Amino acid sequence: MGVWAWLRPGNRVWKVISDYDKGTITVYDEKGNLILEKKDLTGETMKLVEQNFLNVTATNLDAEDDPDKNAEDDGSSSESDPMYV
Repeated sequence: MGVWAWLRPGNRVWKVISDYDKGTITVYDEKGNLILEKKDLTGETMKLVEQNFLNVTATNLDAEDDPDKNAEDDGSSSESDPMYV
């Protein structure tokens, strides 16, 4: 599963989640409202969308997929994260 930050005009950050097991890509606004959901996508299609998305505008938020990300736990709850859905 990939989690991405999509910076939008007006200092808004949307959350994009790609789930290869389910074949879905979902987009949530800064308030956690579902904006878009694409279903029944093939792995090849999802990889293409992710690659294009990352190359154009996204920031990867999935610590498991980013070995350079700081591994220290700051003690904050994911529920306090405004991007937590």
